[in-house]
Amino acid sequence: MDLHTLGWNDYFKAHANGNTTNNLTPARVIQQHRERWVVQNTQGAFSARISGRFRHHADLADAYPAVGDWVLIHGETGADWVMIDTVLPRRSSFSRQAAGPSNQAIEQVVAANVDIVFLVMGLDGNFNLRRLERYLTVAWDSGATPEIVLNKTDLCHNLPERIDQVEQTAPAVTIHAVSAVTGENVDSLHASISAGKTAAFLGSSGVGKSSLIN
Repeated sequence: MDLHTLGWNDYFKAHANGNTTNNLTPARVIQQHRERWVVQNTQGAFSARISGRFRHHADLADAYPAVGDWVLIHGETGADWVMIDTVLPRRSSFSRQAAGPSNQAIEQVVAANVDIVFLVMGLDGNFNLRRLERYLTVAWDSGATPEIVLNKTDLCHNLPERIDQVEQTAPAVTIHAVSAVTGENVDSLHASISAGKTAAFLGSSGVGKSSLIN
């Protein structure tokens, strides 16, 4: 997989210039675990840890690598571990409040560099315009572009009315009315994701996010 397919572009290239010495190479974080990350580049996917220098200078929790981050790594990619030396500046980020020392709230980044966020809402008992408004706020605040996915058209008998309600709540936001069960209009989601773009799915439990992704 080439870097462009992974989401590498001129923005990250510009921030990496001047930092790619000392055998540092770019990679993208694809998994995050406790004290361990998985990164991917053109050579494959590798387990990674943060370097001592990074840990010394990372004074805030949101400075640590998150899924979607572009990082500069060093070490032999054929070895058991590579080291994360630098996290490149983010274009967008989703974060949450987490408990820190003395129960103080700290900002924790859970996903970074997302271009499009699909806000998934079910056309059944899950349909809730107030919740959609909250999700839209989260999406806009992240820096990503929101698109609304109304799933379960196969269960909806008043689809035009539902779409009209969503259009009034979220004017100018793209709306996809789909069914993960029948496959209706699911191709429209593919059309929204061009080469090198990163998409995320946001929605409450049971709305069909996993089914749509699969």
